[in-house]
Amino acid sequence: MIIGAGKLGRETGQRLTDAGHKLTFVEKEHESAAKAKEIFGDHVIFGDGCDPKVLERAGVSNIQVIIAATGDDEDNLIIAELAHHIFNIPCVLTRVNRPENQWLFTAHRGVDTAFCPVAMSADFIKAEIDKHAKEIQG
Repeated sequence: MIIGAGKLGRETGQRLTDAGHKLTFVEKEHESAAKAKEIFGDHVIFGDGCDPKVLERAGVSNIQVIIAATGDDEDNLIIAELAHHIFNIPCVLTRVNRPENQWLFTAHRGVDTAFCPVAMSADFIKAEIDKHAKEIQG
């Protein structure tokens, strides 16, 4: 299950479905939900992923992994806590939008793995610059 059908959620969903995984999206923004429905059809549930009733309607009791991929760190923390502590989901992956919030995304809060696209991209860019600088310096 992917909570958040923005660019990151849709791209992740496409890669997972291409690899044979079955998934359901939960999205509360009309525009993002509509874009996801064009690709994933009936596997998109309109609603707030922070609402346990919405998660139940989306079939949370039958899933093994939740990806909290919204653009809001607070929502992603709530989703992680619900997934882990209320629904006993075995694997909770959580997006961190603001690098300064990474310290909040802990196992105690229900997060198995936190990923910060901003920090990951910055680390990648720095590593590439360092690599090329070493090549130039010889």
